[in-house]
Amino acid sequence: MTDLTKIRITASAELALKKLKKAEIAVFDCKKSGAELLFCVKDKDVKKVFAIFDKPCYNIKVDKKSYATRFFNFICLRAGLVAGALLFIAAAFIANSFVLKIEVSGSGSYLESEVRRIVLEEGAGEFKPFSAFNGSSATGRILSLPQVTFCNIQKKGSVLVVDVQVDEEHYGSVVRDDLKSDCDGVVRRVVAVCGTAAVSAGDSVKRGDSLIYAHTLAGEETVSCIAAGYAEIECARTAEYFADCESEENTKAALSSVLLDGESFIERNYVVKPTDGGVIYVIDFKYLHIISINLE
Repeated sequence: MTDLTKIRITASAELALKKLKKAEIAVFDCKKSGAELLFCVKDKDVKKVFAIFDKPCYNIKVDKKSYATRFFNFICLRAGLVAGALLFIAAAFIANSFVLKIEVSGSGSYLESEVRRIVLEEGAGEFKPFSAFNGSSATGRILSLPQVTFCNIQKKGSVLVVDVQVDEEHYGSVVRDDLKSDCDGVVRRVVAVCGTAAVSAGDSVKRGDSLIYAHTLAGEETVSCIAAGYAEIECARTAEYFADCESEENTKAALSSVLLDGESFIERNYVVKPTDGGVIYVIDFKYLHIISINLE
């Protein structure tokens, strides 16, 4: 039992035990040592024992306090230390339940701003509970980024570590500038996989204008990243084709002369004008031009 206090008293064993029995105090481990009697009583009875033997003829003292009393005294004497230990344990438990830092590592670390944006959108963030984070959704979205071949997200203590690996064949060929237009026209569509769209559908652009910026927002902060995505631009052009006369064969040849590799015609019209030695086909046409960056 952990609540037994050992008492040493100078008195006859018969007299002492008789008094204790009369007071209905349970006695344990009695042992006589010369003129002294050693015995144990429960902590709750210690004061009663001292009250019974409070006369000067009895030499009574506590020989050994109970484990419970010693532990309680230890706690009281070291209250600050114990409180600090409890606070440390509580802080460690809380810290382990929250994300205090996000780290992006691996060969795809140049995608950190975009990876961080995805992780934040999926519920993670500094000083947010880890339980609010949708890891599987974040992993899928990160794997859809350009050249990403592997993604592993794990929590180490209070740090959320996102390991992103990319195709080494394309790692050195990553373009780190904005996606810029190589023609004049009207934007029909812009898709920014990484970075920030600089234009919207319906905007007119000139050659050299930025279409996707190589930066993004992380919270309220603008951070650099790669630009990845594509834009569809509607372009308009006029071409002329000389023929000796207007004929079905010459019309086909005139229209074929404005065919563009990899482009899609939106509309195509022509008029035939007479000229010295034949005719000129004046062809007005619109086509869809696609330009991309870091999507190979």
